[in-house]
Amino acid sequence: MSVDFLHNDTIYLRAVELSDVDTLYRWENDTSQWATANTHAPYSRTQLWNYANDYDGDIYAHRSLRLIVCLQENNMAIGTIDIYDFDPANNHATIGVYISSHHRGNKYGVQALMLATDYARRSIGIEQMMAITAADNTAAHAMLQAAGYRHCGTLHRRLRQGNTYGDAYIYETTNRYTTTVTSNS
Repeated sequence: MSVDFLHNDTIYLRAVELSDVDTLYRWENDTSQWATANTHAPYSRTQLWNYANDYDGDIYAHRSLRLIVCLQENNMAIGTIDIYDFDPANNHATIGVYISSHHRGNKYGVQALMLATDYARRSIGIEQMMAITAADNTAAHAMLQAAGYRHCGTLHRRLRQGNTYGDAYIYETTNRYTTTVTSNS
C-alpha cells in the first residue's frame, strides 16, 4: 500500500468497493447499532450497491468519507470509519467508528480511529476531529480516550432511547494533541 498512514502491522483502511455491498448490508441493518448510528430504517442491497458504485471518496464534494477497516493478515473487512460533517472552511469534521461484533475487544477500533485521524490531518488538513457518543457507552469512551480524544462536553437529552432521552458526550482531538499510531494499541 502506497499511503503509509493508512495502515499499521494489524489493520489497514481502504475505499469502499462493490464487493463490500453484502457486508455493508449486514452492518447497516444491524438494528442493535441503529441508536448509535442515528439510523431509523433498513437499507436495501440496491441502495448500498448504488452507494458503492457511485462512491468517489471526494470529501470536498460530499463533505463525508467512508473507509473500510480490514485485517492485514487476511484482508477481511471488519468495520468502517466515517468522516462526516466536514467543514473545509474551518478544517473540522466528525468521525464515527463501527467494528463488527465478532472483532470487538481487540483494539481494532482504537487503531482504526488513530489511522483515520492521522490521515485526516496529514492528507486532508483537518485541524479538529470530533466524535459524539452516548454517555452510557463506556466502550466508546475508552476507545476514544485511547486514541487521543478528550472529553470536552455533554449534550443533554441528545439521544432518544425508547421513550426517554439520554445524554451524549462530545470528544475532540486537534493538531495540538499528539497521536502516535502503533499496532499495539
